[in-house]
Amino acid sequence: MVVYNLPTEPTAHVLLTGDDDFVREFAGILTSKAVSFDILPPIDEEEIIRVDEEAATELPGIDTSVYAPYVDRLIADPREATHAYTHIVDLSVELPTVRRTTLVLATSVHPKATVLASTLTSTATEIGMIAGIDARVIGIGLAPMLMSTSTVAEFAPGLNATAEHIANAEALLRQLGYVTERVEDRVAMVQMRILATLVNEAAFAVMEGVASPADIDKAMQLGTGYPKGLLAWADEIGIPIVTLVLDGLYHEYSQERYRPCVLLKQYMRAGWTGKESGRGFYTYPS
Repeated sequence: MVVYNLPTEPTAHVLLTGDDDFVREFAGILTSKAVSFDILPPIDEEEIIRVDEEAATELPGIDTSVYAPYVDRLIADPREATHAYTHIVDLSVELPTVRRTTLVLATSVHPKATVLASTLTSTATEIGMIAGIDARVIGIGLAPMLMSTSTVAEFAPGLNATAEHIANAEALLRQLGYVTERVEDRVAMVQMRILATLVNEAAFAVMEGVASPADIDKAMQLGTGYPKGLLAWADEIGIPIVTLVLDGLYHEYSQERYRPCVLLKQYMRAGWTGKESGRGFYTYPS
């Protein structure tokens, strides 16, 4: 068991958890900036009981290959860490009730760590209250494929977050090379809310036969100066992620503009989840 004492020098030690595709991409960013980190696969209720009873150091039932090339950074129990974590980064799009188990375990062992939590489908305030860490949670809006190319990182403190944890979160984002923008604590924040809503409208246009995906994307690029078309972006981010963001927005606001287009759901049912699967709005070489 590590004796918890944050280092006096400004050295970040990150515990990274969440959905594996988010984790891999963010791990690459941490590596490129020489920031120390470990990866904790999400833990469910049954797993936390096993961890409590056995203080496990192995990862039974987890396909570790999905974390390549960072398999050597995996840990089964945050209590076995060799140093204290300054930041816990949770990049999950699951419901806060599902994320709670992992966060409770990690934050109880490291009670001074600042928590940066993805708010693509819920708010930092909600995550903090459900996990009992409301003073420590800062929301971030990083999305797959965008987090590696964007120069701006939105962050949104939960309503009960303290000034110390807000500063710690912003310092890490800046250390990773982002220009930070503080926004209100809302589902999907600003960038992803706008992008997901536009993708949804484009999907309706395709479904209703208004235009082809290529024509819609070309029109948006020429008309707005976007570097990519909306539907090409959807394929890169992943159609399931876009749909989850829309579901979260629709649940939060109950506004018709956030109701996910049926075509998005049909594509997911067909396994057409975007570029990674080889097919979404476009077809990609295997």
